[in-house]
Amino acid sequence: MSAMSDTPRLWTFSTSPFAGKVRVAFAEKGLELELHEIHPASRPARLRELTPIGRVPVLEVPGAPPIFESSVICEWLEDTHPEPPLWPADPGLRGWARAWAKWIDDHATANYFLGMRKLAFGKAPDDPEDITEQLHAKCVKRLATLEPVLAQHDGPYLCGDAFTLADVGAMPVAARLPAWTPHLVEAVDALPAVSAWFAALRDRPTAAALDAKGDPVHRAEPTPA
Repeated sequence: MSAMSDTPRLWTFSTSPFAGKVRVAFAEKGLELELHEIHPASRPARLRELTPIGRVPVLEVPGAPPIFESSVICEWLEDTHPEPPLWPADPGLRGWARAWAKWIDDHATANYFLGMRKLAFGKAPDDPEDITEQLHAKCVKRLATLEPVLAQHDGPYLCGDAFTLADVGAMPVAARLPAWTPHLVEAVDALPAVSAWFAALRDRPTAAALDAKGDPVHRAEPTPA
């Protein structure tokens, strides 16, 4: 592997929602990010040296240990580059937004993209035949939970006019769902607050970062001594 520049390096693959979350967060901060693209079915040995879980995203920062897990990377980014802020200034609202950010990761994003992953890479031997449909139905059901939540604040985002990391976490689903699973659009459109929120997320210029790809890293890449 070549020596690192001063630019942080993100191990990613283009359709990973959690790597996408990090790419959007960097774009919202206006910061450069070097992308190191892997294929999820052919992970280089170096990736497992950087993180015990062996999956993206992982951030390499010059002069610092590697950082893994998307939410932890985003918190590091907020700590080191606080402007523009991606959490509300009010501590109570900030805690509320953080709780919903985790909920979105665990319930909406995970169900949707696990369904897509099984569609792309195959089901497990013990999966039911309709596992993808079950996961996507669960995602839509979970999104319905957000209808009254979004109504609590006036504005296009979860915290009203303030765009936060909770919104960043939802951007991969908001952007991918219409193109990848058009049969789910009607179900989401039946949730007017969620539908309007998703449209606002897709309209942000930084949504383009979800499609960003880096130079591919192949499994045969030699591991540094």
